[in-house]
Amino acid sequence: MKLSLRLRLALLAALTLALGMGMVLYLTWYMGSRTMVEMEEKSFTSLLVEEEQSLNLAFISQLADRVWAVKTCKSQLKETALQTRSLLGQLYAVSLHAAERQRLIETALLRSRSGGECVYLLRPHDMRPENMRRLGLLPEEKDIKQQSLYQILQNLPEAGQFTVLDLPRRLTVPTDMKKTAQEKIPTLLFLLPCSVRGAETDLDDHVLVTVISLESLEIQTATATALLLEAVRRKFNSIPLYSGGFMALLDAQGHALAQRGEQDIPLTLLPLTEARRDGRATAVIPSPHGEILCLVSHNSAFGWYTVMAAPLAEIRAPSDQMLTRLLWLTAALTLLTALGALLLLMRSLRPLEVLTRKSDQLAQVDLGSPDALARLEPLMAQGLPLERRDEIGHLARAFAGMGKALAKNIRTLMEATANKERLEGEMSAARDIQMGILPPSEGAETICGFPTAALLVPAREVGGDLYDFFVTHDGRHCLIIGDVSGKGAPAALFMAMTITLLRYAMDSGLNPAQAMSKINALLAERNSNNMFVSLFVAQYEPHTGRLAYANGGHCPPYVVNAEGQSALRVLGRLSGPLVGVMPDLTYELFVEHLAEGDTCLLFTDGVTEAMNGQKDLYGEERLMSLLSRYRTEKPHALLAHIFADIEGYRGNEPQSDDITMLAFHREKAS
Repeated sequence: MKLSLRLRLALLAALTLALGMGMVLYLTWYMGSRTMVEMEEKSFTSLLVEEEQSLNLAFISQLADRVWAVKTCKSQLKETALQTRSLLGQLYAVSLHAAERQRLIETALLRSRSGGECVYLLRPHDMRPENMRRLGLLPEEKDIKQQSLYQILQNLPEAGQFTVLDLPRRLTVPTDMKKTAQEKIPTLLFLLPCSVRGAETDLDDHVLVTVISLESLEIQTATATALLLEAVRRKFNSIPLYSGGFMALLDAQGHALAQRGEQDIPLTLLPLTEARRDGRATAVIPSPHGEILCLVSHNSAFGWYTVMAAPLAEIRAPSDQMLTRLLWLTAALTLLTALGALLLLMRSLRPLEVLTRKSDQLAQVDLGSPDALARLEPLMAQGLPLERRDEIGHLARAFAGMGKALAKNIRTLMEATANKERLEGEMSAARDIQMGILPPSEGAETICGFPTAALLVPAREVGGDLYDFFVTHDGRHCLIIGDVSGKGAPAALFMAMTITLLRYAMDSGLNPAQAMSKINALLAERNSNNMFVSLFVAQYEPHTGRLAYANGGHCPPYVVNAEGQSALRVLGRLSGPLVGVMPDLTYELFVEHLAEGDTCLLFTDGVTEAMNGQKDLYGEERLMSLLSRYRTEKPHALLAHIFADIEGYRGNEPQSDDITMLAFHREKAS
């Protein structure tokens, strides 16, 4: 289906608007979505920082309470140990029966448990590893300083030493509480030597051990932790949450301590490792409900993780809704723009229909009819909106002016065509005249009386190359070849004048050098255009093979023997410069002899300077090689081979210069 120009332009305007608005909408949606995600990340980060600070404060408070409680226990244990040692010292200060002293010591140890602590008196026999195991103590068990109980007892300082061990409950709880459970609980111990200074008693090497359970501290810590988790849950409930999002407080193993929202994401997808390493981590992870933005914070004090997550679709929902509304608005605006552009174009492009009709009428005008030019100009000017000042008016005025210019150009073209036809006729006649001046190439052997052939192919209608062969009144055989400077009609006229003068000079009995000197003087005398000609003039005796010649700046001829008795040789001596340049010159005569079977080739530079498509010259080496290859051919066939090779070398490249060749052969004597 073909669309009219107005409809195409309307669609183009609508498409341009749609593309522009589409790009703006996409960038708006992209930047809006990105901004909302970044704002949500900042909000989550602020909440995580606040939660982390709250956990740190709670940890510091718990730590302070624990330190105070432990310090109080230490003070209590040490005071009890010192009082008990003092009491034991008093018992050993008086003289008592051993059994009575032992009863009083046990009574003193029982009275020392009034503060909730237990007091034990370890004898040297009890401190052996095998007996400590019998008491329920493991001598190899290590405290928080990685010291075993046996090592502590062996290196106990005089002032005593505190340590914390996990001991059976029955050793840490007073017997009057009647608890005999065997589970181990964290226990604070104070070990004090019982030796009495200045006297040797049965207490030497005994160790007094005061013990108090730290289970209450653990219970207190657990209670504080439970209260902290309850505060975290209340805080989670007070924070606005996306419908598909969740908040969670996880322990070091990833178990939920407090949670709000459904968490159906595997722990392996949460960036817990990154959060533990960097303190905080952000990730977009997949879920059954789409991608979820997840932020994780790690609290090093408790080893807990705070996780906050929200679906990206819900975060971007406002920007998506805005994009939908803008898309509807853009579609309506694009449709209205297309309709408005179509109406405007229909009104604006109506004059183009007139111009189209005028163009169709112009195509139907027969320019060969006598009244065509009279009808052309009014046809293109009538009915056009020439008064308009917009582009359509400029086009109408240009169309009307084109009618005048077209009529004028047709007249000029008709005149130029007539002149061209006349000039072509004149050039054709000039070519016929030029070729008529030269002897016919097919009659060369008949005219000369020995094997001779000539070839001239001008680059234009007429050229400046020349050749001639004739017999003078006194019976001398003359052979001439030359190349006039320039191309076209001037060169042809100069060539005709040169041929005429040469025939006259040679027919008057002059040798080639004398004739060339005379022609040079005549041509240089009236040569206002500074034209010149390269000439090779030869006088040949076919019976003896004597060749007398003069060379005025022409290409040196080649001589080759048909039977290979002599190598190809070049007649390279010059008699003088180009002919017609300087008037007072005397040209030198040279004599050569052609052996039986020799063929001499005369040629112009159009042969060796023929060019192919790469502007490479045909060259003298290629010509010599070809001449040696066809040395047995007669002159006519030899010239045909050379010209065919030049044509093949040139290819589609146009001929740049006239090609002229003249060859003659000395036959063997019969």
